Amino acid sequence: MTPASPLVPAPRSHDAAWTRWGTWWLPVGPVLVACYATVMVLTILVLEPLAAMPGMTSAQISAELAAAGVSVAGKVPFLVGWAALGVALSVAAGAVAIRRRVAPATALALQLAVLALGAPAYFWAAFDMGMDLADTFDITGEAHSAVPSVLYAASGVALAALAVVGLWRAVATAARSGATAGHGSP
Repeated sequence: MTPASPLVPAPRSHDAAWTRWGTWWLPVGPVLVACYATVMVLTILVLEPLAAMPGMTSAQISAELAAAGVSVAGKVPFLVGWAALGVALSVAAGAVAIRRRVAPATALALQLAVLALGAPAYFWAAFDMGMDLADTFDITGEAHSAVPSVLYAASGVALAALAVVGLWRAVATAARSGATAGHGSP
């Protein structure tokens, strides 16, 4: 038996779950990531500034920021691109899962990982706007609305679910290898 070449694709899953579940559920991951990304961008550009400066409109906040040399409109391309990157990662993970027919648990784990990465992505994307608000209005740069907590919680749930999927796969693999090891014993 010759060793597998590194250029040979990984074997496709023969898991019965593909027959049972099919692939209809795979777009759920990119849809959830797109929702997360949309809420992230709206939170950074609209909800957080409004919560930080109650009584002011978005136009007034943007005008004050512009007077301080900060362009809110200039932040839009980066934030939309950053959000689109997360959606693209999720779509790519789904495409790889379909093309390579990885085990359904692996496909689920890929989508959960992208959702879990939403928390650091939000923090990094929101930091600049938070500091601009803090510097312009002499307030703290922390979250001023409940929405960031919801985004962090969603990422936390995804991370916990990812750990559960990983543990479940490890236990299932150990059980299968224990069961096959026992068949060859006298």
